[in-house]
Amino acid sequence: MNMIKKIALTASILLFVLAQIFSFYVIYISHQEKIGLLQEKEGKFFSEAVRRGLIELQSVDKEIGGKDYVITFCFRKNLMQNTALYKGTVEMFNNSPYEFDVNHTDWEKQGYPTASVTEKINGRHLLIFYLQEELTETDRDQNGKDMYHFYYALDITSFYEKSFSLIVKELILSFFSSVGMAVLLTYLIKKITKPLQAVNETQRQLIGSMSHELKTPLTAIKGYSETLLGVKLSEEQKEKALLYINRESGRLSRLSEKMMELTRLYEPECSIMLTEVSVETLFKTVEESINHRLLEKKMTLVFEGDYQEKIKKMDEDLMTSFFINLINNSIMASDEGSRIFMGADEHSLWVRDEGSGIPPEEVDKVRKAFYRVDKSRSRKSGNMGLGLALCEQIAVVHHGKMEIESKVGKGTKILIRL
Repeated sequence: MNMIKKIALTASILLFVLAQIFSFYVIYISHQEKIGLLQEKEGKFFSEAVRRGLIELQSVDKEIGGKDYVITFCFRKNLMQNTALYKGTVEMFNNSPYEFDVNHTDWEKQGYPTASVTEKINGRHLLIFYLQEELTETDRDQNGKDMYHFYYALDITSFYEKSFSLIVKELILSFFSSVGMAVLLTYLIKKITKPLQAVNETQRQLIGSMSHELKTPLTAIKGYSETLLGVKLSEEQKEKALLYINRESGRLSRLSEKMMELTRLYEPECSIMLTEVSVETLFKTVEESINHRLLEKKMTLVFEGDYQEKIKKMDEDLMTSFFINLINNSIMASDEGSRIFMGADEHSLWVRDEGSGIPPEEVDKVRKAFYRVDKSRSRKSGNMGLGLALCEQIAVVHHGKMEIESKVGKGTKILIRL
């Protein structure tokens, strides 16, 4: 399992757990609130029924002396279904399917409007309300008192079943939601990190290729320097060794500069300053920069196309580097005395030459850093294979596209479409 999947899975599990905690809390609070509402509503009914029974008992008691059957009658008449009446611990009547244990009732517990407790009896969840009343016998010859206990049982099993059903549904829903979230997070993380991974892979390849490129000249420089230090050489041999060291040091310096520029362009946060630039002015700047190399090779730079009075939005420094790299490649691919063309039209700018060209199977490969078509010739000329890779990335940061048209033996045309 790769890092992206691990991150997505961890995030999904965390979200799943948090969602469950929140859902269970909501279900629990809802469950408690419903029971609380029942306690308040049904407790009032029960308390009112007991009060009405006591009032009726008082009116009857004046006539017949408050016998037990009168107590039973009054409360049987006034109390609702699922209630019971006890005198002490003796059951006087019970119109519910449940038995109530008077001895285990917490009479000290207070509640509004009456005390209540939740119990599970015979597999059913009950909300049991209870009251006790102490009644003085009306017979003046007797001074005794009797304690009467009232019970009312409300079946709330459906509340528990619905709560459990909600928990099961919530678990199932959350599970599938979490799976979907994991898939979505994986997709989003991949989408976000893909450019970073591509940059990282590109930079890793660049570093690997650069290490390879550095190895040969550094080994040779080290060898020549050790020879100069430890071996007695003629002046001609010394000069040859020093020239080689100087040449290779310069190549390594150029390689370092290009690598830094290329690495910067590959950074995701790389931003460029686009300004309106005259194409004609750009061409002249490039010509001045590359003129010494053209003179060395006795080559001519020719401007072509509809470039005059054209204005394009670009980063002038980067675009100058773009053309210098392309012209350098054309110089290495062309014979002395050849012509190199630089042009522009409404949609593109280009450099073309009449040199050796690129084989069709090599066209896409030359865009990669350190790739050379003619390796032996490139090394002799000091070409490091970074020019087109740099140009490709310059086109990318300009939101443009670099295209290569080439025929072996007839030349190459490389253009950027903006």
